[in-house]
Amino acid sequence: MAGSPGAFQSITFAAWRDRPPGQDRASNWYYVTLAELLVRLGSFGLGLTWKVRIDDARLVTRFAEIEEASSGAGIGTLELLALVAPDVQFVDGDFAGYAGDELRVVLREFDSTSWDLCTADASVRREIRQHYPDAVPTPEDVLQEIPWPTTRRKT
Repeated sequence: MAGSPGAFQSITFAAWRDRPPGQDRASNWYYVTLAELLVRLGSFGLGLTWKVRIDDARLVTRFAEIEEASSGAGIGTLELLALVAPDVQFVDGDFAGYAGDELRVVLREFDSTSWDLCTADASVRREIRQHYPDAVPTPEDVLQEIPWPTTRRKT
């Protein structure tokens, strides 16, 4: 990843959205899932290894299984996608994507109301903004709250 940890920038966008035209209208709203975001990362995210932290994961068996699968060396994008697709919704979760030992991106779900995307890669932020035009810069204190080091992953 180009740049230093200080180059990480975060954007925030709503998790609940108006359903796009032409889709099933059982509801006018839909939820942006982690699976959708992993797909939106495209080739950038495909080779990443993920570490997952989900608040109160021990209370939900499926969440505990996802967290456990990412322990140790982490979990690949396709394996994570298989565990969360198509519709798993978390309340609070942090999903950190690494290329080797280098942190490349953090997806943070907050209170099932919003997502933060934190990365130094401007093209990834542009891609997410294109799909979620309500994305705005996240307040600086969010970077201080992420539970992941922004330099090297500790093993």
